[in-house]
Amino acid sequence: MKKNVQLAAIVIGLLMILYSFVNFSLNQLWDWVSTVSLILGLVLAGVGVYHQRKYSRKQVDRRTLMYGGTSALSTLVFLGIITLLAFLTTRHHARADLTEKGLFSLAPQTKKVLKDLNKEVKIWAFYKQSDATMAQDLLDEYAFRSRYISYQIVDPNQKPQLARRYQITKYNTVVVESGGKRETIEELNESNLTNAIIKVTRELDKVVYFVTGHGEKDIESDKPDGYKFFADGIKKENYIVKTLNLAESKSVPEDCSVLVIAGPQADFFPFELDSIKAYLEKGGKVMVLIDPMWKPGLVDLLKEYNIQVDDDIVVDNSGIGMLFGMGPEVPLVSRYEKHELFKDFNITTFYPVACSVRPLEEDRAKFTTEVLFRTSRNSWGEKDYQHREVTFNAGKDIKGPVSLAVLSTKTLDGGKKAQLLVVGDSDFASNAYIRNSGNYDLALNMVNWMAEEEDLITIRPREFDDRRVNLTQKQSKTVLYVSVFALPLMIILAGVVIYYRRR
Repeated sequence: MKKNVQLAAIVIGLLMILYSFVNFSLNQLWDWVSTVSLILGLVLAGVGVYHQRKYSRKQVDRRTLMYGGTSALSTLVFLGIITLLAFLTTRHHARADLTEKGLFSLAPQTKKVLKDLNKEVKIWAFYKQSDATMAQDLLDEYAFRSRYISYQIVDPNQKPQLARRYQITKYNTVVVESGGKRETIEELNESNLTNAIIKVTRELDKVVYFVTGHGEKDIESDKPDGYKFFADGIKKENYIVKTLNLAESKSVPEDCSVLVIAGPQADFFPFELDSIKAYLEKGGKVMVLIDPMWKPGLVDLLKEYNIQVDDDIVVDNSGIGMLFGMGPEVPLVSRYEKHELFKDFNITTFYPVACSVRPLEEDRAKFTTEVLFRTSRNSWGEKDYQHREVTFNAGKDIKGPVSLAVLSTKTLDGGKKAQLLVVGDSDFASNAYIRNSGNYDLALNMVNWMAEEEDLITIRPREFDDRRVNLTQKQSKTVLYVSVFALPLMIILAGVVIYYRRR
């Protein structure tokens, strides 16, 4: 009992001494509370130590030696287990991202690319040693996902010959190379690095052609109705983007992976339509983004492939558009049909001033036709859209949900597929709207799927949320003392108490 009292006096005295200094550190003021606490703590600790030394004695007997030997052996066994685990983790290890949104995990797109990788890829990261931490974290994740990925972080000052070899002119530059191909990245992030890997490992670059000559969207224009953002996004997916004037070329080039007709304002010449038809019959991929008040030539061609484009404007009276600052002339789509094109995609998209597109009931060319997505039940296809006020007229207007996108597919000899995808709006991919909601992802997914690059169909890498917690100096010190000092001290004190009680 006397030993317990002595031990309690020492512990309480030390805690009071510690409290006096912590109180001073937090308040930046030595007040009477700190003074009293310090004096009482010194007295209690001193009395306890005096009596403890007076009544304590050392006994070394056979039992003490036996317990000591057992403790030493247990310690050695424990250290051996730790050493074995450390050895195994160097051979077999796992990584886990415990953040709520998986901010430090690779996107599904990247994971699939790395899983399917079958070529050696070498990555050179030219960084100062002090700036290479974030780059190393990202490159570690890539190397962990694929045995074909290897990287080396190089300080240009220490290896100037290597920097000159890769023509490095500034820090924080990354070079990706494989099989004689080389790609340089000036801004290292997941999107750029994955694209570079795809580019240096792809056997043949695919080409996406945009038809011109009929008032289509301009892929070089950065105006609101231009397609520059869309075209730049396609280029980032490692395609070559070109324009095509069918009146001049007379045919679709052999290297065309996807032919895009985006918002034509004038009608096509018959021989141009014949060129498109001939390209389809050879297994081509055509994506048509058509607006209301269209010209009949192209629409008549689409009918041959079981696709009907109606002369209407889709009106969405659900009120959902108001949440996005839009009116009823901008229908929204939040549900999509079960199709590979919408793999891992469930983001709302919207279509400014669209017309309905639906399958024909009769089969004219042995094409399999399917609807890709529809508007809400509160929408309809307004036939009499010239009036300022529109209302649904049963028997005349098209009752919702209204189909906005249709895909026709025909399997040719040899397994090759001819595909025609039609969307009743071209503005959703224009500069003014493509960055909103899921329009950008959907537009690129369409191109990737049509080009038979399904590994690129997914949501693009996520953005980081700023969730910093701002603490005052006092709060910071409180967190420091509690987490770094208080908790370990409590464990140590508990051990001391148990030790003395067992003695």
